[in-house]
Amino acid sequence: MATETTKIMRPFASWFASVYFVAVALYSFVFVLLYDQYCLPLYVQGCLALASAAGVFMMKRWSLWFSAISVPVIFAVELSTLNFSTTVSGFNPNLSTLTANASYILIVILAAFAGLLLVDKRREFK
Repeated sequence: MATETTKIMRPFASWFASVYFVAVALYSFVFVLLYDQYCLPLYVQGCLALASAAGVFMMKRWSLWFSAISVPVIFAVELSTLNFSTTVSGFNPNLSTLTANASYILIVILAAFAGLLLVDKRREFK
């Protein structure tokens, strides 16, 4: 007798949030490896985002708690980095600084969307 595996239908919200949290984790870890290996907030942000991504992909209820913790951490880290960057060099002194500042803003905006989408679909998590 062959047992049939159950197929989980993931809504768009869980796909978006899962891909977003993986991207934030990769962004955090790559930035840490390339620029500053002693930046503890980026390690925390990356680990929370990776745990959230794994849980959201598996549609587990505990991932909602990790996401609820990681979204404010992402807000705090990225907005404080943006604040420091614009205080030191301004928003648009050259292309590389503009790209970095725009990425901080994009990460924060997408974090808000990911958090709201997960709150909307919280009843579908088991």
